[in-house]
Amino acid sequence: MIRPQTCPVCKKVLDVTAGAASRFLPFCSERCQQIDMYRWSTGKYAIVEPLDPKQIGQDNELDAEPE
Repeated sequence: MIRPQTCPVCKKVLDVTAGAASRFLPFCSERCQQIDMYRWSTGKYAIVEPLDPKQIGQDNELDAEPE
């Protein structure tokens, strides 16, 4: 079963039908959007993944343009 989409901040169920698409998606309101931005800016969110130097080198090679 597919779960309904919810606001990541307040968990309110969002109405994502075509006619009701909000300019704040994936949030329910401007308030929740600003709360999320504040959390990112203060470091409350973090992408935690061990860095492997070999993988970093491979990623840089993939980003380089072919000559």
